Amino acid sequence: MSIIFTSCGDWSVSEVYIQKIEGSSKVLYKYAAWGGRDSHVSGYSILDSSEIFRVDLQNRLNFLDLKSIPTKKLIQGIEHDGSDYVKAIHDNYKPIKTTNFEKQGFRIEVKQYQYRGYSNHNGGLDTYNFENFKETRDSLYFYNLDDVESVQPNHQDVLKFKKTNVYIDRNELNNVSKITINDLQLTDVDEIISSRTYFLRPKKIISINMFSDYGVFKRVILKKDNAD
Repeated sequence: MSIIFTSCGDWSVSEVYIQKIEGSSKVLYKYAAWGGRDSHVSGYSILDSSEIFRVDLQNRLNFLDLKSIPTKKLIQGIEHDGSDYVKAIHDNYKPIKTTNFEKQGFRIEVKQYQYRGYSNHNGGLDTYNFENFKETRDSLYFYNLDDVESVQPNHQDVLKFKKTNVYIDRNELNNVSKITINDLQLTDVDEIISSRTYFLRPKKIISINMFSDYGVFKRVILKKDNAD
């Protein structure tokens, strides 16, 4: 799907990304939208691939990030509890609550973390230009990367990321303009190790179609809808 409507009733959509779900006719959207009185909403929605996206707060999945690649049976997310950072007695990096519910035929599992623990291990930015990449079923490899923003730039021969919170932006020619990766690292018992953001830009022209539609989010081209 390459065209979506920015005017959705009372909401003006500012950005939308789409990811197909393997073995299902459903797709997962990640979006952000603005409403009246500067109200802002973001989150995820599950729709059939034949449906046109609309902001629907009743069906919104409002966790922060995905924990794993969505499957036809299970979608896993993570969130924090919004508690007061200063009043927290200690840092807790393990889930404090797990919520399970059904939505659009999927089991949704959300791991909730303490805000202080989540924040302390959530940070850091890296920006690289990369030469080429390789995609597997669950991972992305980027090669010949040059740091373009650090005071003392460094070079990386290869960086590997799991396919989960990967957002690919494109230009009007459908070529990749930027890739944003929220690299969430968890232990086997879901304790947060780190969460770091990477901004990657290609050194040469790379079509967005060279990436699969599974395990990554692709930016949707926005088009004004005058029907509302």
